[in-house]
Amino acid sequence: MNVRRTLWSLTKFVVLAAIVVSAVSWYHSRNMPKGEAPDLLAPDINGLPVSLQNMAAKGPVLIYFWATWCGYCRVVSPAVSELAEDHQVISIALQSGTPEEVATYQQKHNLNFRTINDPSGALSASWGLQVTPTIAIVDREGGVNAVTSGMTSKWGLKARLWLADR
Repeated sequence: MNVRRTLWSLTKFVVLAAIVVSAVSWYHSRNMPKGEAPDLLAPDINGLPVSLQNMAAKGPVLIYFWATWCGYCRVVSPAVSELAEDHQVISIALQSGTPEEVATYQQKHNLNFRTINDPSGALSASWGLQVTPTIAIVDREGGVNAVTSGMTSKWGLKARLWLADR
């Protein structure tokens, strides 16, 4: 009897936690674009051009808004880096220093994804960014397919990328 009651309490807690996390993520990403993604054409920290539209034509693109000073990003960034091995990823480093400082940070933390530096936050603001980390998935047609903010897992991101490719 106690085991059943404990399992029921645990189930209620997990469902409630999932609802709260989803609500917070929705609230933080409410100003992110719906429908067509804004233009994104900028040089990365190595000076090479990045074109969201050209990348999206080849398949889904994960856009990762993060910062070197963001605590949650320290947990999410390695998962994004792993995904970048097999998926298209563009990251936007928000107010994280010079391109050289961002590159040094990425090297030190073994983060292997293309990064556009956004020292003033103007690019992130044009996307309606409210909080880091925030991730947007753009599909082949250039539409924003999914947006999530805060903690997320590699498998959750993989699932969103898979759904965007259907």
